[in-house]
Amino acid sequence: MSSAPDIRGPWTPAQVLVNGTNPAPWPAWSPQDKTSEIILGSEDLNIYAADRWDGDYRLINAAPWNTSDYSPTWTEDPFLWRDKRGHWHALGHWMIDLVEYDGRKYPRVGAHMYSRTLTGKWNFKLHEAFNSTVNFTDGTTQTLNRRERPKIYFSDDGEMTPLYLLNGVQDIGSSASYTLIQPIGTRWESFEKELGI
Repeated sequence: MSSAPDIRGPWTPAQVLVNGTNPAPWPAWSPQDKTSEIILGSEDLNIYAADRWDGDYRLINAAPWNTSDYSPTWTEDPFLWRDKRGHWHALGHWMIDLVEYDGRKYPRVGAHMYSRTLTGKWNFKLHEAFNSTVNFTDGTTQTLNRRERPKIYFSDDGEMTPLYLLNGVQDIGSSASYTLIQPIGTRWESFEKELGI
């Protein structure tokens, strides 16, 4: 973690708060609970909490499934969110095809995990939440070699409606990567219309 009073800096030296690739922070603040607590999901959906973003993180939930590499529940890059009912969800980069097809990184790439409470019992849905095949607005379809680091952009209407799925992606046969933004459902259409897009 590194911090600054302004986007232009000066930035503090980075410090490791939790060991794990691509950790996902989720502020616990809500209009009903104006806390400074921060939740952090890390590799294999180990979940940590701290009283504030730069505080001491404590493990509050370890994934109840097999988290070893090359297991059917092998994931990384979790993205946490709480739905309007207060239930917790996580999307992760699922390595099931890497496990079952000797190193292939597609097409099943997205895992969905969920729980009524942050501290468990978490459930792992052994069915793809999203895959690496994308249908573009020009009518073309492309299967990507990699589709990782899922994030969701939500509406701010109090309903927590998912509008877009964002991923880091890589085309088959290419070493270059880019960010892909894909609409979810239909609410994004009125969102963009309201923005004048």
